[in-house]
Amino acid sequence: MMINLKKNRVFILDIFKTVLIPVLSGICFIIWLFFLFQYPILVFPSIFIVFTVMYIFSGNVFGGVLIAFAVSAGVFTIATTGTINKILLIIEILWIIFAFLEIEKYRQLWISEKIKLKVEHEVLDRDLTLIQSSITNNENKINAINQRMQIFQSFEQMINSIENTMNEKDLIKLLEALTKKFISKGKWNIKRHSSKDIFVNYSKFNKVPLLITNTEEDRRFTETDYKNISSLIVVPIEIENNYWGAIKGYCTDKKEFFDDYDLRLLSILASLIGLILNNAIMFKKVEALAITDGLTGLYTRSYFIERLQEEIERAKTNSIPITVAMIDIDYFKKVNDTYGHLAGDTFLKQLSNILRRRFRAVDVLSRYGGEEFAVLMYHTTINESYKILEEVRKMVEEEKFFMPIESYHPIQIKKTISIGIAELKDETNPDEIIKKADDALYTAKKQGRNQTCIYKEEQKQ
Repeated sequence: MMINLKKNRVFILDIFKTVLIPVLSGICFIIWLFFLFQYPILVFPSIFIVFTVMYIFSGNVFGGVLIAFAVSAGVFTIATTGTINKILLIIEILWIIFAFLEIEKYRQLWISEKIKLKVEHEVLDRDLTLIQSSITNNENKINAINQRMQIFQSFEQMINSIENTMNEKDLIKLLEALTKKFISKGKWNIKRHSSKDIFVNYSKFNKVPLLITNTEEDRRFTETDYKNISSLIVVPIEIENNYWGAIKGYCTDKKEFFDDYDLRLLSILASLIGLILNNAIMFKKVEALAITDGLTGLYTRSYFIERLQEEIERAKTNSIPITVAMIDIDYFKKVNDTYGHLAGDTFLKQLSNILRRRFRAVDVLSRYGGEEFAVLMYHTTINESYKILEEVRKMVEEEKFFMPIESYHPIQIKKTISIGIAELKDETNPDEIIKKADDALYTAKKQGRNQTCIYKEEQKQ
């Protein structure tokens, strides 16, 4: 709107300068000529005012021409007047010429100052534009910094969550969310197994990342494989130089595309994910070593007691029946004395495998002592436990154990076990119920071994 008004104003001013002023000046000049010859001394200077206005507004083109005509008219008038009038006219002509030169001088000075002011104004406009641009850039930088700070804060929260999480499944969920924040577009999955994913398999077997910026331009896969995917990226995850899985991202919005920059970022992130997952795997291995017996692979005594304490509290709250059984190998010392400690260790491994196969995954089976085992059975009454343990006892009784001795004919031996069972009632700590199961085990041995006994109150020592 302002630009249009400015253009209209300039247009009107140009018409005024080039048309109206020359026409009015011409009319005035004709009138002036009419009276010039009658009253030359008085009329002649009056035209100077008109010429000056004309000169200022229209420039030296029209003003200069009119002044030249005026001077010519003055010279012509000199020839037709008396001596005194001639002198006065000459003085007036000289005065007009002098005045014209002075006006021109100041006019040029005014033009020079106007140009200078215009240049300064343009410089100021340019500086103002630069300052505004700088302010805008700074605001954009501030907004970008604030966004990065928010992202870093969310990263920090995620990293803290990752540091406090060593479960592989939970870690994968957190790492998928971290990837989404890191790349800021697409949907993400971390694939542990690749057998059903054609894109992950392609990356795995070709041992290279897969980047498809635009699926419509890629011919390596069919439209059925792509479905609604517009862009796709897959980067393998390695742990100790071995393929573990892959991180896969895909866009369904046709306005979003992955590029080489995203691939570089994801490759860096995949390395970090590999380290994080490796730490989780190592932690799991260390944890397993801490809670499992090195010889038999069963849980340790300390872990058994810890779990038993937890289950006692849970059983009291939810009224869940649980039983504890103590298992001891009959005359195990004879095995060590007859065949050596290596044979004794082999026997313990074979017996542990039998026990592991018979009990459920939810049951807690542990090596409680040298040749003594303990088992915690969930949701199981004392009678149900008795039936299961009797089956275990008979299975061991019928089993043939091979002893690793230096002979072409391996030695087979038979052994039996004794078992004591106790059911959780009013006990509040592991020692109490373990003591009852141990008393029942003592009764089984006292009665001749190779049998299963249930704890009874009269068995208190």
